[in-house]
Formats: sequence, structure tokens, C-alpha cells
Amino acid sequence: MKKRRSYLLLILMINLIGLIGLMMICFLPSKKDKEGMKRQKTEEAIAEQYIEDLKNKKEDSSDSWEDSVWYEKDGITYTPDYAKGVIDCVLEIETIKLRRGVYIGTWEEIYHNLDMWMVTSARPDYVLGETHYAIYGHNHPVQNLSFNRLKDLSIGDTFKLISEKGIYIYEVTDIFSDWRENVTRKVVDNMELPETDCYIITCGRNEHRYKDLVVKGVLVTIEKQKMSFIEKQKSF
Repeated sequence: MKKRRSYLLLILMINLIGLIGLMMICFLPSKKDKEGMKRQKTEEAIAEQYIEDLKNKKEDSSDSWEDSVWYEKDGITYTPDYAKGVIDCVLEIETIKLRRGVYIGTWEEIYHNLDMWMVTSARPDYVLGETHYAIYGHNHPVQNLSFNRLKDLSIGDTFKLISEKGIYIYEVTDIFSDWRENVTRKVVDNMELPETDCYIITCGRNEHRYKDLVVKGVLVTIEKQKMSFIEKQKSF
């Protein structure tokens, strides 16, 4: 009886160790996850530096700070070495504490940046303030990468696109999911949509599984007073 009890205890311990190991595999971040987290911190710092640079910008049209590959000004490179294209603006959603640079470039550069779990414009021919604007970002189920908090937004929330043109403030008017081909046709590629529309798009999960989750914002105002607004970002 004693030997049997010891044997059962040994089996129980082995199963417990196996269960703990399985939980560690499932829930601890992988090497790829850790790399993604590190990239996200880099990109958040780049977005913050972009905003700081706008705050200190000198009104000098002769100051050329952008070329076809890197986004540079005053010796600062805003594009990390693993990215391509340039930062077009910074997306900021205070409700879910998200601030990321939105990259734009050629189709090849957009696909490359999406492969790197970055936030990009959905097309290379968008012009902020002149066309509608759609933004792609991944929805990672484990880490706080990109757009996995979009599901927490509500109608009436606001978000901002901060650029050298000004601060574009949008109000969320719709949150929906649809098949990707429909989102591509009706939203991303529909150049007849008004320039006041901005869409944030990610892959859906849970009740939105297999579809794209879309947050639609309508332009409320364009804030030209960069100084007074950007000073508030320090408490974000």
C-alpha cells in the first residue's frame, strides 16, 4: 500500500511538472514575441520623438528632411533599421493608451512593414487631408502589439493623427467587422470616400474571428496650435 501511494504521488508530480511546462510554453512570450515587444518600444519612442520634433520645428521650407527611404530631420532617423518607407503621421488613441507611427511607402514597403508587425497606411497613394485614410495594424493575441486593444473602443471615443500638417482629430462613429475582401473593396480601395473619413483596420478575434475589425472615425477638427496640444502629451 505504501509503495502504491508513493507510486501514485510520483505520477501526480510528473503530471504536475508536465502541466506547468505546458503552461509556460503557452503563456510565456516566445523569442519572436520578445523581439516584437522590443520593436514596439522602439517605435513608441520614435513616435514620441516625432511629436517632440514637430513641437520644435522651425518654419523653414528649405529644410529638406525626407528622402525616398528614411525619415530624417536634424540628424534624427525616425525609421528603425528593420523598417522601410517613412512616417506619415502618428496615430494616438488616448482611450486605449496607444501611440504608434504610421508608415507609408510603396506597396512593397507597406507589405514589408506589415510583416514586421508595424502600423502602416493601407495604400501608398493616400494623402492625409486630401483623401480618406485607412490604417493597417496586426492584432496579436498575447502581447500588447499594435491593435489588439481596438476592441475596447466605443462609439464617441476620439483618436488623433499627428502630422506636420496639423493634428487631425476624429470621432469614432462606427465599429464593425466584415470579410477582408469586402473591407478592401468598400473601404481601403474606395477612393470615393470623403477625405474626412479615417479607418483603423486589424484582424478580428473572438466574435470577429476570420474577419477584419474596423474602427471608423470622422474628422471633427484640425488643430493647428501644435505647441499647446503637444505639451499635453507628456502626461499621456
